[in-house]
Amino acid sequence: METSPSKGGAPMSLDVMTVRLHLRRIRVVEVTVDRPERLEVRVRDARRVVRCPHCGFRTDRVHDTKRLKICDVTYGGRSTVLVWERRRFRCDACGERHLEEHPEFVLGRRTHVTRRLARTLVRDVNRLPIRELARRWDLGWHFIMTLTRWWSARVVAERRRGRCRILMVDETSLRRRHRYVTVLLNGETGEGLGVVKHRDEKALSGFLQAQGHRWCRSVKVVITDGSESYRAAIRRHLGGATHVVDRFHVARWFASGLVEVRRRIQRIGSKGARPAYHPDIFRSRYLQLRRADRLDAEARERLERILGTDPELAHAWELYQALHRIYLAADDAEANQALAHFIDGHYTRTLPEFEPLIDTLLKWGDEIFAFHHTHRITNGRLEGTNAKLGVLKRVAYGFVNHRNFGARALLLCPAVP
Repeated sequence: METSPSKGGAPMSLDVMTVRLHLRRIRVVEVTVDRPERLEVRVRDARRVVRCPHCGFRTDRVHDTKRLKICDVTYGGRSTVLVWERRRFRCDACGERHLEEHPEFVLGRRTHVTRRLARTLVRDVNRLPIRELARRWDLGWHFIMTLTRWWSARVVAERRRGRCRILMVDETSLRRRHRYVTVLLNGETGEGLGVVKHRDEKALSGFLQAQGHRWCRSVKVVITDGSESYRAAIRRHLGGATHVVDRFHVARWFASGLVEVRRRIQRIGSKGARPAYHPDIFRSRYLQLRRADRLDAEARERLERILGTDPELAHAWELYQALHRIYLAADDAEANQALAHFIDGHYTRTLPEFEPLIDTLLKWGDEIFAFHHTHRITNGRLEGTNAKLGVLKRVAYGFVNHRNFGARALLLCPAVP
């Protein structure tokens, strides 16, 4: 190491400086390893006297000392380990022995980290696979996952203590068409409240029972998709809340009738023949699903030309637009007029593909029209959260355990102003 004389004539290193650890109540004893790739520092608690957890009296009598290796954040690109001289005290008043604790350290069974490294791991766990984090910090996969679940449980417990006026409920899958979970969100703050295994009445009822009657009474509006299971749980535990079926799911119901009519009409050949479908009708299938008020002049002209080739398809499109006017209406009375217009049009020229939709409207009419009594609220915030959860699944290369998915998903849903 290159040296130069100091004021007193003693040699002094040219590349040495003092760096603070910025850990409260920590005293540095010595630097035991100082290499370009690794830094190891021996530390101890700055307190000399501690309070006995058994009797409450103060003691300074050290029975023995044990050294623990605590992983810390990097310093200057070097992996850093703190060797903590953890003392065991013996109380003179009661004779009991106890190990000291430190607020800056998170102690596991075999792996220990500083609290700031724990925060870094939890922050990065939703943008990187856990295996990659384990490699970067030389930690175990199970330790990072356990830390994530512990941190998530603390965060969610704090969220659930508050009142929730607007509850959003939807489902998502760990694997497409397999292993579904129920996601619950606070509609006012955007905070995730829970990820429950399965998507049935028992799953939602279990969550609501765990929250208690007082919390359930605070819920004024609950938004779901058109699930009979969710509706049964809501009627059982949230009888005082207004149940709203999400607008985007209802729009899909509206489109189902038009889609089935288009599928019947577009086929012009038997299966396997070429062409099997009418090319213009098939290629305009997405254009047909757009609302009339969102069509520009060019799109409207093209659509009118295609609808003019078949009266049934044109009639189905008119019925579809009449259904959309239920949500475009300014109030409940205008929405009822739009519904009456749809019913009149349907019975003027009956299309069998719209019959199931009539049954659905009769079954869910109250929940659909509740949209106009709840300030036109939708599940849009939760649908956006589900999109973020889809990214999380890709980052993690899929999930098998719903608890691990729930822990990471809830940390991905903080409060949004």
